[in-house]
Amino acid sequence: MIHLKNYQEEAVNDLTKNLYKLLKRPGARQNLIFKAPTGSGKTVMMASLLNKFCEELPERYELEKRKAAFIWIAPNKLYIQSYNAMKGFFAEMRSIKPIFFEDVSNDELLPNEVLFVNWESINKEKNTMIKENETNKNLYSFINKAKLNDTEIIVIIDEEHMFANTKTAKRANEVLQKIYPKVEIRVSATPTTSSDYRTLVERQDVIAEEMIKEGIILNPALDTIQQQGRSLEEILLEQALAKREELRQAYENLGVKINPLLLIQLPNDTSDNNTADDEKYIDVVLQNLEVKYNITVNNNKLAVWLSGRKDNVADIEKPDNMVEVLLFKQAIALGWDCPRAGVLLIFRELKSTTFTIQTVGRILRMPEQKHYPNPLLNQGYVFTNLSKNQIEIVQDDMSYITMNKARRIENYLPVNLDSTYINTRIVRNRLGAKFRTALYEIAELNWEVKREIGSDHFFETNKQLLKKRFINTDINTIEIVIPENVLLTGEVETQLVTETARFAKTPSELARLFRDFCRSLTAPYAAVDSTPVLEGAMKYFFEDYFGIIEYDAIKIMLFNDNQPIFIELIEKAKERYQEMQEEKANKATKDIQNYKWEVPVERIYNELYDEKENVEKHALEPFYEYKRASSPEVRFAAYLEEQKENLHWWYKNGEKAKEHFAVPYEDYLGKQSLFYVDFVILSKTGITCLFDTKTAGSDPANAHLKHNALIDFIAERNEKGHKTIGGILIPKDNNGTTTWWYCKNKITNTKDTNGWDRFDPVNA
Repeated sequence: MIHLKNYQEEAVNDLTKNLYKLLKRPGARQNLIFKAPTGSGKTVMMASLLNKFCEELPERYELEKRKAAFIWIAPNKLYIQSYNAMKGFFAEMRSIKPIFFEDVSNDELLPNEVLFVNWESINKEKNTMIKENETNKNLYSFINKAKLNDTEIIVIIDEEHMFANTKTAKRANEVLQKIYPKVEIRVSATPTTSSDYRTLVERQDVIAEEMIKEGIILNPALDTIQQQGRSLEEILLEQALAKREELRQAYENLGVKINPLLLIQLPNDTSDNNTADDEKYIDVVLQNLEVKYNITVNNNKLAVWLSGRKDNVADIEKPDNMVEVLLFKQAIALGWDCPRAGVLLIFRELKSTTFTIQTVGRILRMPEQKHYPNPLLNQGYVFTNLSKNQIEIVQDDMSYITMNKARRIENYLPVNLDSTYINTRIVRNRLGAKFRTALYEIAELNWEVKREIGSDHFFETNKQLLKKRFINTDINTIEIVIPENVLLTGEVETQLVTETARFAKTPSELARLFRDFCRSLTAPYAAVDSTPVLEGAMKYFFEDYFGIIEYDAIKIMLFNDNQPIFIELIEKAKERYQEMQEEKANKATKDIQNYKWEVPVERIYNELYDEKENVEKHALEPFYEYKRASSPEVRFAAYLEEQKENLHWWYKNGEKAKEHFAVPYEDYLGKQSLFYVDFVILSKTGITCLFDTKTAGSDPANAHLKHNALIDFIAERNEKGHKTIGGILIPKDNNGTTTWWYCKNKITNTKDTNGWDRFDPVNA
């Protein structure tokens, strides 16, 4: 069962809509662009698209052809990875059949088959897969035969950007012209083809679902003054290993068993074979790792993945694998993923100075698909031997790859704040894996059936209970009538049935009728995703409780006199499932994580922030200010600098991430939310100040609710001996002088400021 995130579900729906539009258009080779960031789960989304599409296609009567086969083209060995992923997705549902070239049967691509091929096997006329031969058995003949049987051909071009260079693009166009598919779905994080039909996944949506890291920090080379006679390679290796150790310690402090991995990528990353430059870097790296850091292949701390050499690579993806460093080449490891990888050291040739998400894609994924309270673990780290003025970042990735890093001041004094993060999970509008549990609960409660794991002596007892409910289980006398005008998909073709007295005999006929039966009972859940779940649950129910095989179980359930009894059971099971989902949702809203908070040791700022000069008291150096910061925020930051003699430090807080300080509150809709105060301040008198700047009357729905929650928070801190003040902070202008006012008590609005106190850092 494929479980989709919000953005994935939206993308699949949009892809499906675009695909149907293109199938209706005249002509062939229609382009559908699917742009999704690295780490967003492109393969999962494509699998869900194929499943949804193949489920719906037979009933899309507005289309001329209602059968489709797919050809999945990928570079190098990426096609094997995609094949294995698809094989895993469809092991249970069987709506799609992933195959290799040698698996093609009857010399033809059949409906719902996905043929996985690597580009190198079809890019030359002499290649076996496309070469003409006496038996006329090659890729093109298989495709043509499928077309003669009214099967649409849809090509999926994985990592489409890799076919963009002039020579490859020309040859790819020639191959695609011979295949002549109805639709070409071009999948990439950086697609090069343009089309009016595009589906786009935004990187921010992927970050919000905590699938990938919040950003990538690109560290340029150190100045020669800092090298102290050592080579640049030695300095970079030292820095990268230190960062890996910092991450390891951070995981350990959280009690998370993840051993972060440092990846070292050789410079000539477009070729499998090692060059002279490669050998130079290999020698330097291996010698330094062994002599200075005791990291070797023999002690299992080093893995090597190069042409003709794979040391300690097995199980390297496991979170707690012993390997700390992997030396590899990009061309060899294309498509390989290792979520525990957090640091990347790239030795680049001067001719390739452009960095993109594709370059650093291997350190994007979150190892547990969630962000951590420690911000260090929510970033990826890249070290390179290029200087800052040589590095180019492509426009599309500027908001993600950044060199703007601020570090906490050395004389920082702690504030010991209790921060909160609410981890919410959305209940999906489809039946999930827990439906079978709900079905079993209802059956045992209402039908009094029982089961014992590892035993089958209860089968006959349960069958007697079926008979008591007047369920006919005599499969020898049961006949299933096929209603008029029901389309049945057989092994070869789809035929229209018009006679009303015909009986379903073949497994394929029964399977289709059972699928339609289940589909009709999925409401209010999405039919495409829920139908296979309901089908599987009912089949397992018969197998687990009665020992009845699938074919016989379907006949029993579809028998006209039995149907009302099973429909009642399914409806009650759906009600129980809904209760379970609501219970889960209620728990999810209470999934509140509380943790101690201090100003982060390090914070990364993207291109939406500008570095500000002459700021001396900000807790992070340098100070980066949001380009679209509100007027009160900008003015108050300037005021704090004017009052710097009275402050230990001040900090401009962030929003919507675990690394930022937040107080829980209920918004005007009664929903649990988080209040990220704008400023955290520590005065020279030792008082912690928590202020959120606003203009009078702004945010009327929630401002007073946020303030009041903060007042309760402050009261608790003061009771514990932590002197604290704060609240909503309003500026007042008088004769060119601005003063700042807050209320120590709870409020009903921010317009009436009578009785409010002036914030004075001298006496705070």
